[in-house]
Amino acid sequence: MIAILSDVHGNRPALEAVFAEMEKLGVRRMMVLGDVIGYGPFPNDCLRMISGAEVCLQGNHEAGLVGALGEDWFNDAAWGALEWTRKKLTHADREQIAKWRPTGSHEGVQLAHASLNPDAVFDYLLTPRALKAHFAAQTAPLCFVGHTHIPEIWTEGREDPVAWPKSGVYTLEPGRKTVINVGSVGLPRGGDKRATWATYDAGKGEVTLRRTAYDVQEVIRTIKHLRHDPVVEAKLLRDLS
Repeated sequence: MIAILSDVHGNRPALEAVFAEMEKLGVRRMMVLGDVIGYGPFPNDCLRMISGAEVCLQGNHEAGLVGALGEDWFNDAAWGALEWTRKKLTHADREQIAKWRPTGSHEGVQLAHASLNPDAVFDYLLTPRALKAHFAAQTAPLCFVGHTHIPEIWTEGREDPVAWPKSGVYTLEPGRKTVINVGSVGLPRGGDKRATWATYDAGKGEVTLRRTAYDVQEVIRTIKHLRHDPVVEAKLLRDLS
């Protein structure tokens, strides 16, 4: 079994809680789908904590930090957070991030921070057109993504997402391409504020969506203490509360 994490966004307490649950489950392997940094107040800690990942992709926030995406790609809060984060990271951190790529593969599974579409690797998989372009580039039966912060399951040829079973355990359909969004560890969206991630059991062909509670107030206290950018602070407090 392997854990798939995405969009930590500098939220160390959330990542610590996920690691604690991984330990209870006996899960010692992980893949990280990008956006380890950006927004949150603990970028250095989060980069150190995910250093043991078997794969780590470059998200749009890492791409912005190393100059692969420009300021006009981001909203004011996201860019302000990147400017602050850039000052906190070491040269070694930036070199590490620059080596990451927005797509990849591992043990027969394809991975993308946002999309496998080579012409729009940071496209949001929210429209039929974006999904069609993604599936055209997907050659493996299964692909994991993040980016939207919303856990979803899409299968090729269907216009609507597949509903997650109440158990959280989804059994892959043989012969049908599937892309699974594992949500966000650090800034989940969709109404549930718990850290969201997934585990994949290749032997059983099962993906389990997991939600982990953590100390949100620790993050909020740190953000208020830093007071590095009022726009960033307002967005984070709104997203976390």
